[in-house]
Amino acid sequence: MTISLRRWLRADLPAIQRLLLDTWLDAYGPFIPREDLVGYLHAQYSQSKLETMFDDPDVTGLVAEAEGAVAGYAKLYHSRVEQRFYVHQLYILPAKQGLGLGHRLMACAEERARELGADRIWLGVMVKNAQAMAWYKKLGFTAIETSPFVMGSTTVDHFVGYLPLPLPKPGRPSGDEAVPAPTFPAS
Repeated sequence: MTISLRRWLRADLPAIQRLLLDTWLDAYGPFIPREDLVGYLHAQYSQSKLETMFDDPDVTGLVAEAEGAVAGYAKLYHSRVEQRFYVHQLYILPAKQGLGLGHRLMACAEERARELGADRIWLGVMVKNAQAMAWYKKLGFTAIETSPFVMGSTTVDHFVGYLPLPLPKPGRPSGDEAVPAPTFPAS
């Protein structure tokens, strides 16, 4: 399987929007109604809002491709006010999970965090998203607070915390043997 990682392109935005819906339905569908997920996507991740994020110099978007198609995505955010580096989003299509794409995207996030002088990566994860919670805990995630997260008429608990750097190095996942973590040019 051919796997590649790169910075996002404006042309990726429609595929990212579809990826968000597919991954949200899979991960959050058991506890957030579909209409709330779809409504939130259209309100917060419309084409115009994605374009605004794309143009924000404090946002770095990453895309993981498998066989030439977008299979994963991460949105990184440097909060100058808080002096924090965030992985705001990291999603892998359900059919492409287990290929090491999440680890590779996190390695890129770590590289970007270090470029900006961060010693940890901040993130939030829904409490009921057991699969993501288990994955982040393996990376050393420490939750420091719980806050409400609202999608439509649904409110869920959301852990906010951080991953200390350096991140643990995973074993080589099958299917990824020839794919090194990329180095990205400075923005």
